[in-house]
Amino acid sequence: MPSPRVTLGQIAARAGVHVTTVSLALRGSLKLPVATRERLRALADEMGYRPDPALNALNAYRGNVRSHAYQSTVAWFNNYPDRQQLFRFPSFRDYHEGMSRRAEELGYQLQEVWLHEPGLTPDRLRRRLQARGISGIIVFPQPEPADMPPFAWEDFSVVSLGYSVTSPQLHRVTNHQFRSALILLRELRRLGYRRIGMYLPEEYDRRVNLGPSSAYTAYDRTLPQEERVPLLVTRYRDDSARIGRWLADHRPEVVVCQHFGLWDICLANGLSVPDDIGLAYLHINKGDSLLSGIYQSDQQIGRVALDLLVAMLHRNERGVPEIAQHVLIDGEWMPGKSTHQVGPPAPWFLDQKITPLKDAPPPRAAAARKRTAT
Repeated sequence: MPSPRVTLGQIAARAGVHVTTVSLALRGSLKLPVATRERLRALADEMGYRPDPALNALNAYRGNVRSHAYQSTVAWFNNYPDRQQLFRFPSFRDYHEGMSRRAEELGYQLQEVWLHEPGLTPDRLRRRLQARGISGIIVFPQPEPADMPPFAWEDFSVVSLGYSVTSPQLHRVTNHQFRSALILLRELRRLGYRRIGMYLPEEYDRRVNLGPSSAYTAYDRTLPQEERVPLLVTRYRDDSARIGRWLADHRPEVVVCQHFGLWDICLANGLSVPDDIGLAYLHINKGDSLLSGIYQSDQQIGRVALDLLVAMLHRNERGVPEIAQHVLIDGEWMPGKSTHQVGPPAPWFLDQKITPLKDAPPPRAAAARKRTAT
């Protein structure tokens, strides 16, 4: 027969503490001294304690059907030198909105930490967070792909948003850039576009982990020669002369892009949007009726990031993970006035059947030996 499950009450009785203290210790609560947390964790391991999955499921169910009392505060890091600059990006505002709503549902509060506050050293930041009982952090996207400043990550549960934090490799939640680009390309094919080009500033493509350019490369290799348009990646965002030459040389019917100045460049080259050329954007705002493109589910990204962080807090997962998890959220196609139906839907390469590979013919030397033997 299986041995009876060790309970929190049994651990508390043996340690001479209240059961709530044991629960807090096993969840890594900063309300307890480090020595107390370590002593109770060691005792739980010695007694063979294992969490009860059925009880965890019941607690989760109860939590979903009732309003939550205050649990704790979660910090979010703003690393923009100009504190207000981060909120000039609608997608970041949506991240915060989704995160805030989910935090309210679960009983958490959010607190901004501006990393460029004068005199805020890494050690002072660590002590400030611990003094306020904050053990969870969400790192917002950086001004550009870069390493984070040194910090005591080992004391906190941390989730990052997007790909711009290059080091340390944290768990992250972001849009599935590769799939979003494929969704966009497929919708353009449904509108009848065949000669689909893609133009990307290099810094944007790097910021989203090369997702759009990788998707376009996979798509392009399946096309007949007459439908191919070479990918254009420029070092400078406003390289209008090079973009103009590319438009004239290759004459795409529609361009996938993330440079809002491309509309003016098209007009400067005598191309009317969408009559002469369509434009489809990799990231547009929710409810934008002018531009066609992908809404990257920004509010959902904020909600999922908060969910992931809370789960880590409950499991007492701290520090930089050995293997980072990437939670990828699909985008949504939003039709606008920058594209229109230009013909019957064009074939989509992922719908086409693939002819199974046949066995390779025998090497010439082996075939020659076979003939000699006969």
